[in-house]
Amino acid sequence: MLPKSRPGPLGASCLTCKRRHKRCDARKPVCKRCELGRFTCEGYGHNRRGPARDALPPAPADFSHSTSSGPEKGNISSWVSSRPGARSGDTATTSSRRSFTSLEIGPEKIGSPDRGSQYALVDRQTNRVEDYLRLFATRSTPEATGPMSILRKIIDLQTQLPSSHMDPPGIFLDRPWFVDYILEQSDKVMDYWYFKPVNYPQKRSRKDVVLRLQNSLVTRWIALIGMSILESFFAGDMSQEPLHNTWVGYIEGSLKRELTHDLTPRTTQERRSDWIHVSMLKTRIIHSSNTYQVLRSMTPTFLQVVFSEPQLWANGRDPTNIPLSNILGSEVHEVVYFALIDCTYSMATGLPQQVEYDTTIYASSRSSPQPNSSSSHQWAHSSPTEFQLVLADINACRDKSTTARDWRDIEQWLLAWQSRPAEHKFTESWMTVAWYAVQESWRLALLVYMYMAVCGISSDDSRIQSRIRQIIQVVGTIKKHGNSDANVSFFVQYLVVGICARSEAHRKLARDKLSAQTRLWLLRAFDFVPVLDHLWHGAAAGGRPIKWADYMRSREAMLPIVV
Repeated sequence: MLPKSRPGPLGASCLTCKRRHKRCDARKPVCKRCELGRFTCEGYGHNRRGPARDALPPAPADFSHSTSSGPEKGNISSWVSSRPGARSGDTATTSSRRSFTSLEIGPEKIGSPDRGSQYALVDRQTNRVEDYLRLFATRSTPEATGPMSILRKIIDLQTQLPSSHMDPPGIFLDRPWFVDYILEQSDKVMDYWYFKPVNYPQKRSRKDVVLRLQNSLVTRWIALIGMSILESFFAGDMSQEPLHNTWVGYIEGSLKRELTHDLTPRTTQERRSDWIHVSMLKTRIIHSSNTYQVLRSMTPTFLQVVFSEPQLWANGRDPTNIPLSNILGSEVHEVVYFALIDCTYSMATGLPQQVEYDTTIYASSRSSPQPNSSSSHQWAHSSPTEFQLVLADINACRDKSTTARDWRDIEQWLLAWQSRPAEHKFTESWMTVAWYAVQESWRLALLVYMYMAVCGISSDDSRIQSRIRQIIQVVGTIKKHGNSDANVSFFVQYLVVGICARSEAHRKLARDKLSAQTRLWLLRAFDFVPVLDHLWHGAAAGGRPIKWADYMRSREAMLPIVV
């Protein structure tokens, strides 16, 4: 049913000025009064009516053979235009949607028999959308330029425009300056790194990254969604999770369809990497009980990518086991993060790793050169490579893998480990001391984990309680510096503390740290808080000692996983 309208000419004022009862200069797409007053100009869409378009897609788009100017541009518009059940006669009401731009193009003009005039109108409106999105993306305020805000702008534009050839997502993604925008946003993510190595290359200096963004529409779309997800975590804004989950799901569907086509080997490898990338993004926006299914479903694709990378198989590596040390030192970041999440998730849930890893070569990690782009995971997630290898070792030993090392060898390595102060060079001297604290916290946490999960030692054992106190002391030495929002990822450490803590003070510390939703850790730490609550009010009530099996029962009760 069409909303009632009063007789007379349509208004000319933007919606913001109309609501503020101010005289509007009617400049488009953003009026000057709003710009000078730093108000959000809500545009002129309330002065017209047209068929509404929804923000959720009806079916996955097909990015086959996508390039910066490929035929898939039209697919994005249909991808975001409607969802099942939407009626073509639905109309947009100004009370429920904000208008962000003035695009004076109505359905009666789109339906004009003058095809040349129609295309001219569409071309002019396309330029207006581009100018508006570019203006918005290049504003100086973080609130205006953030990917999450950009994504909302695009979706709001899509839902307000009448059905036509207009394609706001395609317009934004297909412009050359979009690549610069994403690279700038990606480099800003590095500001959240607590550790900043000297001469670490930014994304915009990586030719392979730039070329991938320039040549692949789906990669650009994944980059925008990924940046938006990261921004939501940094802001502690979980309200966008349903929207992010929807987009991630439809990108997955698109990639699945494209991989059924006859693609070149290089394109196939890129699309598989894209699929792993978007699946790892998915683990940040779904409950941790579902992460196992994501990892299991992506394992064949992970193996295909790994076996297609010759540099991972240098020095005659055994092909029956995946060389974890080579992966963690590679530039194939999608497989790096799959392996990191796989090992960490296995530790936290007690389930086997998806892959048998070769973790026997520690010398390469000890003698690794200065940090480069291939070791970014160390700084982004405070996860020293050599301790990631040991974590995978302990997981395999816990599960009695036939390729697992003896736990005594692992224990001896951890007890004998010493930091190498000159191993890495950072932009600030205090980072060197803090990095040693991170390494020491990993060493202590892995010893406790091994004693509990492999050796079956009770949590009241002196070897465990003394190291729990040491973990808390060591982690406590890492302080916030200046106005930076950077934080260090201590998921494994605080989970171990929470499992073994006997005092209320230690339990509260672990709970508070794991509950924070603004921490971009490898796993959603807050999903494990109910597990600890169940443990503390059950087997560990009153500070009673527990064993690893008690934690597993609490995990199965509060974080059930279908295997």
